[in-house]
Amino acid sequence: MPGPYNFEAQPSWLRNLVLAAAKQPAWGTGLTTSLTQRQRFDGATVLERSISRRSDKDYAGKGTSFATNGQITTHDTKLDGFKAELSDWLVGYIFAFLMGKETVTGTGAPYTHTFTFDESTRTAVATSIYVEDTNDVHYTCPDMCINDLTLTISEIGAIMAEMSMMGTGLQTMGSIATLPNSGTDTYLLGSDAALSFGPVGSPASFIGRHMKTTLKLDNQLTVHKAPGGGLYGIFVRKGDPKFSIATTIAAKPTDDVYTLFTNDTPSAFTLNVNSGAAAQLNISIPQTHLKTTKLGLDGDMVVWEIEGDETTCYQAAGVPPITIQAINSVAAYLTPGT
Repeated sequence: MPGPYNFEAQPSWLRNLVLAAAKQPAWGTGLTTSLTQRQRFDGATVLERSISRRSDKDYAGKGTSFATNGQITTHDTKLDGFKAELSDWLVGYIFAFLMGKETVTGTGAPYTHTFTFDESTRTAVATSIYVEDTNDVHYTCPDMCINDLTLTISEIGAIMAEMSMMGTGLQTMGSIATLPNSGTDTYLLGSDAALSFGPVGSPASFIGRHMKTTLKLDNQLTVHKAPGGGLYGIFVRKGDPKFSIATTIAAKPTDDVYTLFTNDTPSAFTLNVNSGAAAQLNISIPQTHLKTTKLGLDGDMVVWEIEGDETTCYQAAGVPPITIQAINSVAAYLTPGT
């Protein structure tokens, strides 16, 4: 029906997400000027701000089965469904804020960032994110922490990153001073991924036979709430870190995969992605015992689907069970911002 019922629809591609290569100086202290990275992302990503309430619905003494009063008891924030192509900037951001320990080498770009799980603390690393959902719904969420990550490395195209974040429930409505321009990103490609795998001390290249890898990491985060903390979380706690690596390798006439599983052979796993001098990723698992080795098919080609996780990838002689390196043009991610 024509007339006064038309409206300006809000397309998902107009949404914006701005991130910071900086951690917060304190819980509850949101970043502003450090929010400089306008991130390309799947428009279906949702920042969910939920409210819990109490009411007298289930109580007697009010003369009706319906609620007659209620109030807000807590706020929660969670970023769900984030999905993006893995860029040179994003690869460092995700691993820094998820794993929590960053060592940077290099006096100028490109910088090498080495990430490991920080077991010295149970406190997650907090940062802030800025979101524009519609033309006038703009807000900043401080105290946001990365909970989990899935990287999917396929034979062609960019590596895909999926992650979720959770926060203490804080949200500040309003726009940042200036929306940054979209960056000139370099993307890490699955076609640049070179797998080395085999017995510790003698791994071999699997280029050509490596079909796909999925890496998952999980911080098992919990928002810490306590009496006296008000309607928001006080901070975010980490649980025991979890990770898994699943790789598909084409079989060949002389077996070099299934035997590692049946003999429980300690094996080394290294995956290098070199998509440019300042766009690199290295996944290193120095000692893994295969948890599963399943026979599968890729079309009519026989493949082995192998998997290891935190229960079969050992920390030996002080060497972490998994180490991530990223090379890019960012000086550091875990310095306090403003």
